[in-house]
Amino acid sequence: MDKIQEEVLLRVEKQIERKMTMKKGYRKKFKVILERMLRKVLFKIFSYSDIEIERYHGNSSFGCDELGRDVEDGVRQYVELLKGRKLQLHTVIVLGSRAKGGWTPQSDVDVTIIASNLPKEGRNFLTKRLFDLRRRIILSDRPLYLGVEPSGCCSKEEFLKRLEGLDITALDAVFYGRIIYDDGFWLKVKERYREMKKKYGLNKIPLRKKLKAV
Repeated sequence: MDKIQEEVLLRVEKQIERKMTMKKGYRKKFKVILERMLRKVLFKIFSYSDIEIERYHGNSSFGCDELGRDVEDGVRQYVELLKGRKLQLHTVIVLGSRAKGGWTPQSDVDVTIIASNLPKEGRNFLTKRLFDLRRRIILSDRPLYLGVEPSGCCSKEEFLKRLEGLDITALDAVFYGRIIYDDGFWLKVKERYREMKKKYGLNKIPLRKKLKAV
């Protein structure tokens, strides 16, 4: 392995280490437990919604949630919610255990959303809080309460920049992501990754194996 490949691998490993440390932290675990409890409560309170998710029968891609609902059907309906909120979607990708087959009914549904008109980040403390709140509301999975956790959501240009910067969420999407919606943008992503693969010799680096645990 040459110097460039070693640097790429080290860069990726550091990101993975930071992410795994955050996942194992006490505060993170406590937050996950609270979110699961809240999800159940909210679903019971707002279960009058006209949107009904199919029951899981063991033959769909992403398994079931704690209420026995088909997550694949739920994610499709989540995409329709996003469209109804006037998001100009390009690609929606399922990541994490739901995409890699290691899910349990308690697993969150990690998604990355690539869209043109996501709320921008604020420049100071107050505007940042306001924009973050608006972003969370637009990307929330209410009234489904399926446990969708959006992460790495950005524009097309930002996603390509992150991929070129060897961001592990972007790389994970390329290696393991399951596309739920796409308007053709993902072809450009794959083309860009092929260019990077040739430039850095990525086929000689065990990236896929490293990203399996993310």
